[in-house]
Amino acid sequence: MSSVLHTLKLGLMTRLLLTYCALILLPYSSFADFSGPVVSVLDGDTIEVLHNTQPERIRLSGIDCPEKGQAFGPIGI
Repeated sequence: MSSVLHTLKLGLMTRLLLTYCALILLPYSSFADFSGPVVSVLDGDTIEVLHNTQPERIRLSGIDCPEKGQAFGPIGI
């Protein structure tokens, strides 16, 4: 019985540790650490920003705007 309890505790600790790491590390992967002029608007939630003389495609999170092929798409852009 004690080995089963030990295995359950170990599994729970592993899941908690992985969840903690994901919550701490993953948000940093979605932030850009540069700024630059917007060179084009590709869609309702996608822009291109100039970074080191190269355009970088950026998707904006949380933007609810119609895409080009949807109704009111050209107005949203």
